[in-house]
Amino acid sequence: MLTEAEQSAAAQAVRDLIVGSGLSARHLRVVGPGLYGSDDVATNAIGEIAIELVEAPAVDLGNHVDATAHVLPDVNVIPTDRLMLNEKTYRVQTVKPHNLFSAVTHQQLDMIELN
Repeated sequence: MLTEAEQSAAAQAVRDLIVGSGLSARHLRVVGPGLYGSDDVATNAIGEIAIELVEAPAVDLGNHVDATAHVLPDVNVIPTDRLMLNEKTYRVQTVKPHNLFSAVTHQQLDMIELN
């Protein structure tokens, strides 16, 4: 079991890696209903978030994912949100918190490229 200080140090190390990637994404939230199956929806800007991006995730034939990203644990990202970076727009499919001995160190986002 890790002490609170060790949990905090682990979370800070992951935070440093994410922020140290030097990438940030424009975070957009879908507002109102869209047409079923359409990604052409209205959004509101939430802000900029630090992100670590992997554009070539491990192949998983059962789950179509174009990219995965890691963000800080306090970022309020939900499925259907949009992230814009590197001149691409991604739709967040899933948000998975990552734990280290009960301390959430970061969140993994599975994303689909829309452009």
